[in-house]
Order: sequence, then C-alpha cells, then structure tokens
Amino acid sequence: MTKSIELTIPIDTLIDAIDQIMQKRGYVPAESLVGKAIKMKEFSEKYCGKKAPNWIRLFIFDEFPEVNVKNGGWVVNPRRTEEGSKTIIFEKPAAEWMEKHRGEIDWNAKLPQ
Repeated sequence: MTKSIELTIPIDTLIDAIDQIMQKRGYVPAESLVGKAIKMKEFSEKYCGKKAPNWIRLFIFDEFPEVNVKNGGWVVNPRRTEEGSKTIIFEKPAAEWMEKHRGEIDWNAKLPQ
C-alpha cells in the first residue's frame, strides 16, 4: 500500500511552474512565432497597418537592405527576380526588427504615381 498526500495548489501557481519547466526544456508555446513564415498579406496586416505590398517593398525592403535574407535578414525574395518571385517572411525576426526600427520607417511616405 502506498501512502499519498493531497495538496491544494492554486491553478495560476501550477501554470507558472509548468511554464518554467517547459521553458527550461526548450519547448515553444503554440502561439510562438519561432520558425513561422508568413506571406506579404499577413505581414502587412500584422506589422504595417495594411500598407500595400508595393509600399512595403519600396519603403521597408528597399530602404533597409539588411532585411533581405541574402544580407542576413528575414525576407526571402523581397522583389521578383530570376531566382524567385514568392516573398517569404520569417515572422519572429521580422517582428523583432519591426519593433526595433518602426521609428525609422516613413509611415506617411507616398508611392510614386
């Protein structure tokens, strides 16, 4: 026969303890951006106030070439080339970069006519 003990633990305390264990073991929460790639439409909606893709290409991708994956950044094919035409954005580094550099972007810039 085994002896047992009953403890009353508040749910919030238990959740915090589980979160700490999961973090120590390297588990990623379901809502994490780690490893997630998004398309231009989602990037525009989440990070650019629904700016048009051409606006994003001109005033973010062209103005800040460091965002290009070829330069160590987070966007693949910022413009259509022979190498590829589909723009892919790695969300976690993009979100971090946008947070850090949002003050450097001219959000009122107008596309050339």
